[in-house]
Amino acid sequence: AFRGTLDCFSYHRSSDGGGGDWLSNVAFVKVDVEGFEIAAFRGMRNSLFREGSSTKVGGLIVEVGPDRWGRANIGFEAGVEEMKNLAENHFEKSYILVRAEGGHAKTCPVSLADVVADKNPEEFEGNKMYEVKLEEWEPLLKKMESSHFDCNFYFKN
Repeated sequence: AFRGTLDCFSYHRSSDGGGGDWLSNVAFVKVDVEGFEIAAFRGMRNSLFREGSSTKVGGLIVEVGPDRWGRANIGFEAGVEEMKNLAENHFEKSYILVRAEGGHAKTCPVSLADVVADKNPEEFEGNKMYEVKLEEWEPLLKKMESSHFDCNFYFKN
């Protein structure tokens, strides 16, 4: 059995002479790494988002709390740039999922939607999903950081 990281496996599979892109079609990725999401995205540059790769990821969901990025020695500006890179270069659309009701509404409230232009969110089970445009990432993440909010983001192709 293989024992190693996805990055390591991907590297060896693509450079073994017969491989090419073994990760050519990934349906969905969930990232739950408690403050290390920016480090995880940087690591994905060696596998899922490797330059020159034909890998297409259908969707990705991640919980982000900018005030926790320090756990991985990631500064705010670097974190914003990585989120923008993900949105701009690897996915067609990105969304913030906010809680309109329930216990988690305090950690990711609807008031965050004031930062985005989307005023017609998709609604489901007490949640609202607002599209995030490239120029909205920095003010949105800044508001989250200053209020210690954690929110889920959904990226899709």
